[in-house]
Amino acid sequence: MSAAATPGGAARAARRSALGAYAVTAALALAIALGSFVLHRNRSYREREHARARAAAEAIARGERPAAHLVAGGLVSAAQPSARYPFLRRRLVDGRPLGGPGAPPGDKILYDAAQRAEREGAQVRFADPDGALVLAARPAEGGVAVALVEAPGGPAGLPVGLLAGLLLLGALVAAGGAAAGPAPRALGLAIGGGALAAPSALWGGPAAAALVAAVALAGAAADRLGLLARAGAELRRQRIAYGFLAPAGLAMLVLVAVPLVVGLALGFYNHRHGTWTFVGLDNFVHILSGGGRALSDPLNFYFTLGVTVLWTAANVLLHLAIGVALALVLRQSWLGGRGVYRVLFILPWAIPNYITALIWNGMFQSEYGAVNGILSALGLDRVSWFSELATAFTANVCANTWLGFPFMMVVALGVLESIPRDMHEAAEVDGASAWQRFVHITLPHLRPALAPAVALGAIWTFNMFNVIYLVSGGAPGGASDILVTEAYRWAFERGERYGLAAAYATIIFLILLVWTVLGTRVTRREAPP
Repeated sequence: MSAAATPGGAARAARRSALGAYAVTAALALAIALGSFVLHRNRSYREREHARARAAAEAIARGERPAAHLVAGGLVSAAQPSARYPFLRRRLVDGRPLGGPGAPPGDKILYDAAQRAEREGAQVRFADPDGALVLAARPAEGGVAVALVEAPGGPAGLPVGLLAGLLLLGALVAAGGAAAGPAPRALGLAIGGGALAAPSALWGGPAAAALVAAVALAGAAADRLGLLARAGAELRRQRIAYGFLAPAGLAMLVLVAVPLVVGLALGFYNHRHGTWTFVGLDNFVHILSGGGRALSDPLNFYFTLGVTVLWTAANVLLHLAIGVALALVLRQSWLGGRGVYRVLFILPWAIPNYITALIWNGMFQSEYGAVNGILSALGLDRVSWFSELATAFTANVCANTWLGFPFMMVVALGVLESIPRDMHEAAEVDGASAWQRFVHITLPHLRPALAPAVALGAIWTFNMFNVIYLVSGGAPGGASDILVTEAYRWAFERGERYGLAAAYATIIFLILLVWTVLGTRVTRREAPP
């Protein structure tokens, strides 16, 4: 009789399988609990330190000494023209001029904070990425009270002991339920997996606790139905294959899935002075309604969308036409040095695109650019390429066409080499012209391979940030921007509107998702026999 057939062996096997099911459920519950704790910890830390900095600024406004450790601060006066250089605006802090030779490094922070507080009102925010310094400023009598406060310590540490104890308690409950029978086993898994609901409720509120409880119940139900056992058996059977796939899967999770989910969530929030506020669909409504701007305004979403679609269509059409034409020429047996030409035509694709974009930007400069130099040599007028939308758009398209045609050329070359030359020779003998051979033999073979290449090229072009940002820079006045550069500007150049930028990114994702689905349907067409 085997050990598993004995009552003791069966009980041990049941406990092991229950602990395996509990491990899956507990891992998901732990992820939710950790996320709730981090959000709660950061929120508490921010509120506490902001309150300390705000109290320090209030004390300065009252003429008192702040209780917090003050790195820099004081009552900053209104900006006055310099007596020596009237175009300069000078400020005083407690009677001392801000800035100048030998000035403390915090003077610029005080000056900028006072200027922003005069323009936007009282504010408080972290002054460094690590959250070690907090800046508070508020208008006061005689100027602006500014306090740069050092935060003692940091956010609370992870309660490892509490989490480990709850996980151990949950494992004991799950094992005990498994030893009692099938029904108690499901109950034990549900209770044990939900052990982290209590701290999750403390950190993340009822929603986090309900999510942990739902995970625990789902884990118990999956175990009762045998889903976890079958999944475990499949993992053991294919453990070598899954072992090879695990690094790539983990990388995709960390580098793609998590940023995607975070970006989608940020689209429902508004960021202002370091504070996130839930606004629901307001960002999306603002974007899709055009923000109250005229359709001809570059800040209107539909204007930028039109430019983006036109940009994508023009580039993909040129990439395809030039790439296929060059591939047809390079395939001809009468052309000498074909290998050299192929290498030369691939070079634009091999060079990093940001380097190529900077080169094209220099070539299109009005005074010393190579393009205007050629125009002058031909007796034509110079062009201010970035002063009008049409010329700036043309400059961007030229740069991106140079970058993109090699990809289409390589794809087309690969397909053309697979077409038997006998088919062309037989068609030529039968009297077919070169155009007829291209339409009825070459093009049907090219279509299945070029369809996914066009779909992929459209996605790349739709999101071609480097060329737009480095060639035209969105000139004139943002008119040549596309959606991805517009999202960047909302995030980093227009008041840190991260929520609005995330909403832009979400809309871009949805547009490309629809395009990918349509492109996939096109690529399902079978190649001709």
